[in-house]
Formats: sequence, structure tokens, C-alpha cells
Amino acid sequence: MDQQKEIIVQTAIRMFHQLGIRNVSIDDICSELRISKKKFYTHFQQKEELVDAVLSFDKVKHMDRYERNLAGKNAIDALIYTVREIKKNSDCQPQALWHDVKKFYPKVYEKHETEKRCSIRSSFEDNLRQGIAEGYYRKDLDVELISLFHTVQMKTSFEMMEENSKKYSKRRLLEFFIDLMIHLIANEKGLEYMQKNYLNEEQKHHANG
Repeated sequence: MDQQKEIIVQTAIRMFHQLGIRNVSIDDICSELRISKKKFYTHFQQKEELVDAVLSFDKVKHMDRYERNLAGKNAIDALIYTVREIKKNSDCQPQALWHDVKKFYPKVYEKHETEKRCSIRSSFEDNLRQGIAEGYYRKDLDVELISLFHTVQMKTSFEMMEENSKKYSKRRLLEFFIDLMIHLIANEKGLEYMQKNYLNEEQKHHANG
């Protein structure tokens, strides 16, 4: 992405988050940057393309940080980090912005939702293969079906967290989901690692909570 185009995208991100997509026009962005609409249209033919670029830019920035934080982690640590990170990003996601995208730019919304689901499933597949290679996961796992199950089950579990947030804490439900995932895929070595490194952590949390 060239410098001028990136500046437009970064300005749009800031304005969209502050004011909402529907409340920010191309004229507003051009005025903020003191550029002509002709200059804007050399980079984006319409606002929908800009919205798409904003979501893509945010995704790349997030993935860069995510991959840096995964470096050096074994499969179990990586899986737990991934699930917690997905949940955190889901909670922090600007709901008004995504509501506008879904309502007014449905093709862009569906494109990015599909990419997100595929990315999550691919991440789970990579994690399963890593865990098998490291000796933490069962060797007889059906990687494709387990990764699909994890992706679907995670979405259902997150929805359940929202519906039952008053009765159960999100942390409790999230850790329950992680525990189920690990027990489905881990072998004895993996369960021993989980017991040693995470069970005590959860016991301390519940004791203090």
C-alpha cells in the first residue's frame, strides 16, 4: 500500500471509530486530509472499497501482533492463547462499526466474516498438526473435522457467554471451553502439561474470586 493510500485508510479508521461509518463521508475524509476528491478517487472508486481496505488494514495489523506473540509457544500454550485472544478481540470489537458494515455494506461484511472463519479454522489445523508433532496431542486425530468442530463450537460458546453473562462469568465459561478442547485432543503428556501449567492457575483464580 503506497503512503498516500495508507494515510487515507488510517484517517478513515480513526474517523469511523469516532463517528461511525455512516456519519463519515468521502467529503469529510478529504476535508480532514486537505486533499481533493479527485485524489481520493485515484485510490478508491467508492466508499465501499475504503471500508473494505479499513477492515483489511486492521486485520493485517492484528495478525502481525498475533503471530509475534505465538512465536516460541508449544501447541497447548498456542491454543490457549489463540482462544483467549479471539474472545478478547470479539469483546473489544467496535459493535457500532461492525453493525454499520453488516447493514450498509453486506458484501464487505460477508467477505471479512468468511475470511475470519477460514483463518480461525486454518489456525486450529496448524495447531493440531503442531501438537501431534510435539507429542502433546493424540496421533489419531482427524485434523480437518476437529478444526471444523472447534471453529463451530467456539462460535456457539461465545454466543452462550453473552446470553449467560449474568449467571456465569465470561472467564469461567471460556476456561471451561478451553478445558473441553484440550481433553478432546490431548494425550497423556498433553494432559499432564495442562495439569501442571494451567489447572493450578485456575484453582488460584477461583480461590481468590
